[in-house]
Amino acid sequence: MRTREVMIIGAGKIGRGYLADVFTNEGFHLIFVNGKPDTIDKLNEAGKYTIFTTVDGVATSRLISGYEAYSSSRDFDKVVERLSQIDLACVALYPNAYESVADVIAGATKKRMQDGVKEPLNICMFVNYVFTGRLMKEKVNARLNDEEKAYFKDHIGIIDSLTRRNGSQPTDEMLAQDPLCISTGAGNILPVGDEFVGGRPSDIKAMQFVDKAEGRLVLKVWCGNVQHCTQANIGQFKGYTYIYESMADPYVQKMCAGIAQEACDVVQKMYDFSDEDMYSSRHRDYEAAIRNRVPDRLTRVAADPLRKLSRNERYIGPAMKCFEYGIVPYYLSRGAAYELIFHNDADASAVKMHQMIDELGVEEALWQISGLKKEVPHEKALHELIIKNYYEIIG
Repeated sequence: MRTREVMIIGAGKIGRGYLADVFTNEGFHLIFVNGKPDTIDKLNEAGKYTIFTTVDGVATSRLISGYEAYSSSRDFDKVVERLSQIDLACVALYPNAYESVADVIAGATKKRMQDGVKEPLNICMFVNYVFTGRLMKEKVNARLNDEEKAYFKDHIGIIDSLTRRNGSQPTDEMLAQDPLCISTGAGNILPVGDEFVGGRPSDIKAMQFVDKAEGRLVLKVWCGNVQHCTQANIGQFKGYTYIYESMADPYVQKMCAGIAQEACDVVQKMYDFSDEDMYSSRHRDYEAAIRNRVPDRLTRVAADPLRKLSRNERYIGPAMKCFEYGIVPYYLSRGAAYELIFHNDADASAVKMHQMIDELGVEEALWQISGLKKEVPHEKALHELIIKNYYEIIG
């Protein structure tokens, strides 16, 4: 059944930018799926949209057209039908949408089994969130009976994958040309795990197959994305607007180096990575990003602090592991404190975080946001470190 179609579940910056750009370059037909009908209706009405790619401060554009687009909430049966007909899909959504994604995958699993489909379906999880593959498998299996679980195991692959291209807020000039446009940086590779059911696809040149994919995703989020997030949080605190401005700040660089040291020590031990595997995360090169001047706003990078301060996320996840390996997470806890200070009245998560801090006090709010447990000594110690840094920063 090998097709040249790919379903992209999540029609946001990564889905319509990075993934759409790479797969259309490979000659794939795109099937977009999103929960919100208004986004889907706009895509269908326009029939096309623009991707702006910025390199060295210069933006180039290309049109994406000829796609299908469906709402998983309104067009659920059609989404399940299309997913039962193809062999490749990508998910570019965060865990708050995983219940609906699991509904779709479970529905397609049942239909494929009923229709006697023997060919495999592989679903790549392009999400900057740790343990995504195992989480999605658990959610799908919870929706299946024993026979369906066996079919799912044998015929459906859930693949941890790495996002290697950012999506930034389009400029006013870009939006004036196309209100549906997507703004991205450069990058045309798709790093994916090597657990494909039925073997690796050999006809997608952009795919790079990696070992220890789950570990590499943890490495990316806990050692890489955490630095990006820290640049945004401290940058906003210091009055910057764009990430490239914050990256050039010596204090920001010092904080990121400290965070990288703590987080990388932990992840290297967890997954037995080599020094070569860890090098780029331990030694970040900011020169290209500063030179490119991608108009990536700090408010986008630091967005959704409730998620980014949650238990397995950028700060709390590696900081808890630090205690297990005898490392004091000073820089990680200070980075988390800056995340608690982040504000953006246009970001519902940031607004809710500050409402919690105002109503409960910062100490109780942090317990609830982070999922840290008061009865666990090292988790209580981490909470105390974050709070002490918070008060020191705000003066």
